[in-house]
Amino acid sequence: MNTGMIHLLGDYFHPFQGGIFMPKLLVTLLLGSSFLFPIASYAEGSYLKLGVGESTYSGDPPKSTTGGLIAFGASIAPGFYGEVGYIDFGSASTKFNLGAGFEVLDRLKTKSFYAAGIGDVPLSSSVSFQGKLGLVMHTSDAHINIKINNASVLSEDSTFRRTQALVGAGFKFQFSKEISGVVEYTYFGTAVDGSELSLMSAGLLYHF
Repeated sequence: MNTGMIHLLGDYFHPFQGGIFMPKLLVTLLLGSSFLFPIASYAEGSYLKLGVGESTYSGDPPKSTTGGLIAFGASIAPGFYGEVGYIDFGSASTKFNLGAGFEVLDRLKTKSFYAAGIGDVPLSSSVSFQGKLGLVMHTSDAHINIKINNASVLSEDSTFRRTQALVGAGFKFQFSKEISGVVEYTYFGTAVDGSELSLMSAGLLYHF
């Protein structure tokens, strides 16, 4: 696949290198390590997951907003799942008032697709610990608007694409054979301008 696009938004954004896929062998080895978990998961088969939570764009200052996800997963081996999903990290804005009527509005919105392996280790008959490792493909829409005395002097929109590794952990709670809940934290690497993305979420899974 192609490397991510390299974009510069004036001097306001820092330059960065386009996203690069990790070597296939390294990814295979990392995801394959989850097969070391020797315990079978409580629920077998496939599932759909819906989640919502707080997404964070790191930076100065950091920006937090509401994000949501939808995912499909399937049991690959005892204690190991494959999962693919879509995440909307929401829109985060920052306004800078620099004095003398000079104002800068910075807005960033990221949507992403991901694929991950999930290791599931039961802690009891209804609670298990989960570890997640995979790849995420970010598409970020950035908007910058510069005003002087409330008059716009620069307004520009750009799209950035980047591929990163993701890592996460959480707990799953089995309510019935078909329904379970999950609370998880996932780090999604850098999107654009050095902003690192993370999501703390709660979700429901329907097993079938």
